Amino acid sequence: MILSDIIEYIINGRGYFYAIKNKEAMKIYFRIILNIINQLMIFDSIVVETEVRKKLLEDLKNNIGDDFFKEDDRRKEHEALLLHNSPIGLPLRNLEVSNEVLEKLGLTEADKEKAIKKLEEYYDSILPKTAGGLWGELIVYLYILRNNLGFVFPLLLNQRLLTGETKVYLKPPDMLLLPYGQQTFYGIEVGGGKEVQSGNFSIITGLSTATKANMDNPKRCCICGKWMLFCPQVVEDYSDIDKKIENVQKPLKCLKDCRLFTKEQILEGKCSYAMHKGGNPENYVMKMKGETYHFHLNCLRADPRGSQDVSENNIVAYYPYVKGLEEFESMKIDPVIINQKIEELKKYLSAINEKEENLED
Repeated sequence: MILSDIIEYIINGRGYFYAIKNKEAMKIYFRIILNIINQLMIFDSIVVETEVRKKLLEDLKNNIGDDFFKEDDRRKEHEALLLHNSPIGLPLRNLEVSNEVLEKLGLTEADKEKAIKKLEEYYDSILPKTAGGLWGELIVYLYILRNNLGFVFPLLLNQRLLTGETKVYLKPPDMLLLPYGQQTFYGIEVGGGKEVQSGNFSIITGLSTATKANMDNPKRCCICGKWMLFCPQVVEDYSDIDKKIENVQKPLKCLKDCRLFTKEQILEGKCSYAMHKGGNPENYVMKMKGETYHFHLNCLRADPRGSQDVSENNIVAYYPYVKGLEEFESMKIDPVIINQKIEELKKYLSAINEKEENLED
């Protein structure tokens, strides 16, 4: 949580100084956030890279020392994870936990699921809010800005809103949104499972709170278990706030739409970002339940059975998108009116600043 808060502070607490300079700066601000999202997904994907994960754990222990472990149980979990030679952090096709790891955790053969959960909880505690926690929130934040839905107030650092009484506090949603032309705020909660918290906030403040899940985007490759990053073209186009995207949920057809690689290069595996919608691979680490899954194109091409499912029409890429904000999108007013209000706001702020300067003189 602390690592997550530091990143949030850099983006929301200080990033706005740069973002409000001009339109080009805003575009770069978008690009920075998308690249941070990609980097967070790379961090998160270390859960399936056993040797890299072990190297990280060893370096943390060696460089920080005993101060790294606040409790004896954390030291045991650290040592157990160093012994674990299989993926964690996702619904696994097979649960593989050695007796050595079980013994280190004080568990038995019947406790494999419990062991995996312990290892996941420990590893999650040393990374910035994994499994979509932080980057899912950033995608929602960016989506609201990209679609210009109004003024957004990120409350991602504020886990509690305080009063003067020690026991009287409020758990806020992740963000507050003030849509153009509206005279009230709306709470935006990222992800599900917080209906009671959102309900309490609405009852006490009188503000409506919408719980919005964002679990369908980005995709995770079932074969290797890694998150699939937003490709450079998607980052470039999504960051260009002047570029109109007709349907942000519609997948891009890589062989037709890609500007960075030719069709032949993509089919040869030159683009590591290309993904494939659908397929029935023989080897995969992530549990599959018969739904339509996505895979890295290169992972599917390398699979003995999956390679037979490769279809040129199903080689795709996606923009960042959020489901569930349609109500706010329908509230959008005419851009001309928005620009008029913004110009009025600029004049109002300029007049205030001029008045303050005159008082100082």
